Amino acid sequence: MASKKTIAIVGATGKTGRAIVNKFSGVPHRLLLVSDQFDELYKLVSELNEKEPLAEIEAVECVKDSCWEADIIILSVPAEEERKKGILMKEVATQKEVVVVSENEHECDEIKRVLPYSKVIKAKLDVETNTIKLSVAQGTVNEEISKIFIEAGYENTLIDQH
Repeated sequence: MASKKTIAIVGATGKTGRAIVNKFSGVPHRLLLVSDQFDELYKLVSELNEKEPLAEIEAVECVKDSCWEADIIILSVPAEEERKKGILMKEVATQKEVVVVSENEHECDEIKRVLPYSKVIKAKLDVETNTIKLSVAQGTVNEEISKIFIEAGYENTLIDQH
């Protein structure tokens, strides 16, 4: 049996973040939801706890605190905010997998520079087809990351880039 992971979802109240949160709310892992929109964040957590009373879902206002506690970090913010969030988590994201999720193709070069000691995984989410494409610049996508997305209900496509 796989061990329970703590997953921080940064940008939980945005369009893409909310889609991810809704999928992950049914997985047997602890979720730390992070957003700058505190009222929406607490409302979302309350709704999810009502829908999934046995789920471990918490609202966290501080990016650094949530990422410190997390085993896996899912970053779902607009591309122009990635650097800012990366700087906030840099100190505590060392050696952790940071999955940068977007609905659009974009490079993750800037976040990779900000988080040089993290394993940055690019993920392109297609909400309509329920697919997520995971890719990484060096090495391979951790099988555990792939399994967690599949466990959440995504059809998963791995793309290793070298």
